[in-house]
Amino acid sequence: MGTSLIYREMQRYGVRPSDPSLFPPILKACLSPRSPYYGESMHSCLIKQGYESFASIGNSVVDFYMKSGDLKSALASIDRMQNRDSVSWNIIIYSPLNLACRNVGAYHEGLEIHGFVIRSGLSAIGSIQNSLLSMYGYVNKGSARILFDEMSDKDVISWSVMIEGYLQTEEADFALKLFRKMVSEDGIQPDGITAPSVLKACRRLKDIDMGKLVRVVVIERGDYGDSFIGNSLVDMYSKCNAVASAFQVYKEMSRKNNVSWNSMLSGFVLNEKYSEALSLFNLMGEKGIEVDEVTIVNFLHICKRFVFESLCKSVHCLIIRQGYKLNDLVINSLIDAYAKCNLVDLAWKLFDDLKGRDVVAWSTMIAGFTHCGNPDEAVRVFCEMSQTQEKLTVTTILNLLEGCSI
Repeated sequence: MGTSLIYREMQRYGVRPSDPSLFPPILKACLSPRSPYYGESMHSCLIKQGYESFASIGNSVVDFYMKSGDLKSALASIDRMQNRDSVSWNIIIYSPLNLACRNVGAYHEGLEIHGFVIRSGLSAIGSIQNSLLSMYGYVNKGSARILFDEMSDKDVISWSVMIEGYLQTEEADFALKLFRKMVSEDGIQPDGITAPSVLKACRRLKDIDMGKLVRVVVIERGDYGDSFIGNSLVDMYSKCNAVASAFQVYKEMSRKNNVSWNSMLSGFVLNEKYSEALSLFNLMGEKGIEVDEVTIVNFLHICKRFVFESLCKSVHCLIIRQGYKLNDLVINSLIDAYAKCNLVDLAWKLFDDLKGRDVVAWSTMIAGFTHCGNPDEAVRVFCEMSQTQEKLTVTTILNLLEGCSI
């Protein structure tokens, strides 16, 4: 018998819990979608018996209302609590509801929480400011910047949250400006959270000089062995066309994970270092590194470059064994690889078997027929595509025009 069901039976026979420790688990059980009424009933019982003043019980009540999505009742409950502790504030500030405030639909609830923070005299607490900053960063960059500028004691988390906020809105230039200000004016060094965000901005802006500076700071802080930072450095150097530097970082990484191998493999492919990519792929096999969709797509690029017909078929078998035959990214890449390896019949069979074709699949098949010198087939596929709901892209049209010029 469930906890909430037991409580219902107690209510039925007029029995009230006399032990305060019974209330928290019952309230937790009342979080079931069918039991909110019993949670409210339990709250009434608590008030009548004078138990709401107990910090642990009051916190359970607040937690119940927050997780039920009833912010108004949660704030009213915490206002009535005589003995609040750090748990009380954490439930309000760091609850799932506060995370939900990161979407525009729940923005007004975030404002209510902010108002509660101000009324309670908690607005100067750094951890709470950072939480509010994170919430605003997702839904209102202007409010986030105002709050950030008003903070008298910014820590590395404050700067990191704001930098990541700019990256979320594709403002990498502002992210780097903020990073420079963080280091030069406040003298704060990037940590394991800040560094990857800054490196992401460097990658987008092709600012390799700033990326090198971050690498120096990372080495000085002793964070160079961190795989997350190492992977970010490999990715940054690769996207800035400095694949030799990317490989140097990769070799120096003491702890490599699957992302490390794929980042380096992608870097070689992106910079058209196909022989190096093939060697790395073979090494992955020797080391028993797990193959995922990123690995497969990169290896298919290698197959296209060297026109490895037999290897392309082997990868197809691997795709089936690994359960990726329904993965659009993988299958579209395989169609492209078959066509570039002059196996257009196999490419067409794959395409023809697709139940849901996206614009990439159509464009890839048109390009495949064009590459293999079959302009009539390319035009036929284009006409078939025009009968669907898929919108034409520049790539699709260019592929068709190339076929028509053959």
